[in-house]
Amino acid sequence: MEISLFKIVIEKHKLKQNLSFLKEKALEIENQFTTVSKSNLGGFNSGNIDPTIFSELVKDISYYGNIFFKKFNFKKELLLDNIWVNINRHKDSNLSHTHPFSKISGVFYINAPKNSGNLIFKNPYKIDTYLLKDKIYSYNEYNSQEWSIPPEENVLYLFPSWIEHRVGINLSNKERISISFNLS
Repeated sequence: MEISLFKIVIEKHKLKQNLSFLKEKALEIENQFTTVSKSNLGGFNSGNIDPTIFSELVKDISYYGNIFFKKFNFKKELLLDNIWVNINRHKDSNLSHTHPFSKISGVFYINAPKNSGNLIFKNPYKIDTYLLKDKIYSYNEYNSQEWSIPPEENVLYLFPSWIEHRVGINLSNKERISISFNLS
C-alpha cells in the first residue's frame, strides 16, 4: 500500500483555440501597451487586460480551472481574477515566482517554437540537501529539485498558485507568445 503525501499536480489540456486570432490580438496588445515589469527578464508583459478580448479562451480557462480546483475539495467555484499577455523573444525569460492571493494559475501557449524556453517548476521541498546528485541514476517526480515542461501550442497548463515556477531563456529566434492568468 502506498500513501501519497502533499501532492502537487500540474494539469495539461489540449484546446482547440483559434491561434491566428489569438496571436493577432496578443501582438496588437503589445503595440498598445508599455511592458509591465514583473518576473520578466526582457520580453513583454501586458499587465492585466480586459478578459473579454479572449472570451473563448476564458471559457476554457474557467471550465478546466474549476474542474482542477475540485481536486482540492473546496466548495466554491473560482472566477478569473486577472489575465495578461507574455511575449518573449530571443534571450528573454521569466524569473522564479509564485502568484500570491490566487488559488489556481496557468498559462496558455499561442506560439511556442522549439527551444523557446520551458516552464520550470521548483520542488518546494529541499531534497537536494538530502539526495546527492552523483547517486541518482535518473531524475523523476520523487527526486527532482526542478521539473521542466516544454511549451506546446494550443495547450493550457494549470497549477496551484503557490508553486514556484519560472520560464527558461528563449534560445530560438522566434517569439514565444502566451497568455497567463489567475483564478481566485
